[in-house]
Amino acid sequence: MDFSPFSVAALRAAPQTLWIGQYKLEYQAFSQPQNRHQPAVIFLGGAFQSFGSFRHEVERVLSTHPVILLDLPSQGSNRQLAPELSLADYADLLHAFVQKQQLEQVILLGISYGSAMASIYASQHPQQVDKLLLSGITCFRRHSLITLLEDSLALLQQGEMDAFATTAVCNLINHSRLEQTEVSPTYRKLLYRQIARLDNNERARYAQNTQRLLDFTGFDQFPTVPTLVATGEFDNFTLPSENAAFASQCAQGQFAVIHNADHLAQFERREPACNLFHRFLCGESIDGIDGTSLYSARQFASGNRRLQGRERPLEQPYTLIDEASGKTHTVRISNINFAGCVIQQLQPDLALNEHCQHLYLQLPEAGGCFHIRILERERQQLRCLIIQRNLKQADQLRHYLRHHVPMIRQESPALDSQLA
Repeated sequence: MDFSPFSVAALRAAPQTLWIGQYKLEYQAFSQPQNRHQPAVIFLGGAFQSFGSFRHEVERVLSTHPVILLDLPSQGSNRQLAPELSLADYADLLHAFVQKQQLEQVILLGISYGSAMASIYASQHPQQVDKLLLSGITCFRRHSLITLLEDSLALLQQGEMDAFATTAVCNLINHSRLEQTEVSPTYRKLLYRQIARLDNNERARYAQNTQRLLDFTGFDQFPTVPTLVATGEFDNFTLPSENAAFASQCAQGQFAVIHNADHLAQFERREPACNLFHRFLCGESIDGIDGTSLYSARQFASGNRRLQGRERPLEQPYTLIDEASGKTHTVRISNINFAGCVIQQLQPDLALNEHCQHLYLQLPEAGGCFHIRILERERQQLRCLIIQRNLKQADQLRHYLRHHVPMIRQESPALDSQLA
């Protein structure tokens, strides 16, 4: 394979193209002469990421290894649409790329969405993979994650880009841990604007990539090569326990947590994440790296590690609005956090169930109504997911949870007796 010298200008230049049948693969390949004998590190990014997103990581890796930035159809900045392709098909395209470029062995770095195809490829072709690095495993069929992804697709199809962008930002960034992750309002606003301004092609690609995740039924085999799975400590999109569960299935799996980070760990905590990844791909010890911790994957996966506390409001009751039927329901909030709530119906109504898609919980102290989806119903108790639709309201909910939950609203004695 032909590698070029690295520069910022080269990173921003038009990518090279390789056609595999009808499918276009776009890539950039960089190396320093003294390192060309090493296995190349192939970067496979997630949603809303381009080659330029990895400049810092590329510069670090180039000190020891060649680098290949690869966008398969509809990935990254590759605008080719490919709704017919599955995640397994993407792994086949990756294999064809490696074969065409005559690469004997590679190191795969799969982030978020890119982790799935990297894992499938490494499982199917272990002889061609020297090491595997993964961050933010996206292929576990958690009910709440499926609901979030399906809801985002519906918003996209309806052209509700402000609500879609808000949902995406609140999925990727853990808003209950902003103090720890130190994600700035400016960063959130820039990410929101990037997503809200997606053009028609980018919207179609997001929809196709998300549908592929929803269609994926799970891994039927796991990598046997040396594998590192890393995750942000507060990743509420692909949970640390899910990442650990995947690592525990890998024959040579290691599991690491990046402190004070969420799903965007490699961007929020660049130095710890980069040090962790680079030392692993160089075959060095990854124990004791500042800003990271190693854990037994099996023990971590089985532990009870809640990412968010649950608050029990003293002020009661609240109003649940079903916009589809026009009904309102008086409910009690048993507990609530930024991600969801458990509510208790005061008057049973079997019409409230998992099929309701237009429910809004009215929180006056938080400045309005919040879209909720019922995940599970047990008699009069409803376990619900809160899906953010407005970024300003999301901040108001954060403020409510931190400052107003203990406040008491005046209620009538008759109503108090219903809540006893």
